[in-house]
Amino acid sequence: MINEIVKLKEEGLTLQQIAEKMNTTVGKVQYRWNKYRLKMNHSAKLAELPERENDQKEELHENFEWTIPPEYNEDDLFSMVHSPTAIFAYWSLSDSKRHMVEHHFRTPWQSLPKRLKVYDVTDIEFHGHNSHRSFEIELPEMTNNWFIRGLEPNRSYCVDLGTKTFDGSFFTILRSNTIETPRIEADSLQAEKVLNWKSGNVAEPEWLENFCSYSYYQKIR
Repeated sequence: MINEIVKLKEEGLTLQQIAEKMNTTVGKVQYRWNKYRLKMNHSAKLAELPERENDQKEELHENFEWTIPPEYNEDDLFSMVHSPTAIFAYWSLSDSKRHMVEHHFRTPWQSLPKRLKVYDVTDIEFHGHNSHRSFEIELPEMTNNWFIRGLEPNRSYCVDLGTKTFDGSFFTILRSNTIETPRIEADSLQAEKVLNWKSGNVAEPEWLENFCSYSYYQKIR
């Protein structure tokens, strides 16, 4: 897969175009591309060391750890599921986008506050202002990824990268894909009661305690 991505990238295609051509998601393409770039940078650093510095090469190789690479000149914001209550967001911002925001606010990029805004968009067609709920996260400078925790299982979320306007409102710069956090079956009241019954803690499922065989017929008589 990575060989085809590299070939298409050399032909000048964007990650979005590559994903469409390969019939896959942009997130998967970017993950592979980021990992490839980081490995290539790591190999280049090893090659730059003189042959006599074998110990230094071994130390560099042993300390190598994959992380999100530095931003490159594309505008992308992606979110990935980390757990039923957490997602991972990572992004890249082009120079032209930064300059546009600087020009709009008449403020250097480094002086603008950076924020993530997380939206619960479960079962709605989200247009930016109709989420069930939302909250903001203040970001430190020089950050291009963040773990977002404290979410609810079995809900749909999307994330905005932005800044604050002079009146305190949120200004969106990039918007992520929408993802769904996994369901936690054991957390539901019904599942817990069925588990109690299956384990022998109760004689019958607790949800039956208020059920009467006549109740259904009483409602339709």
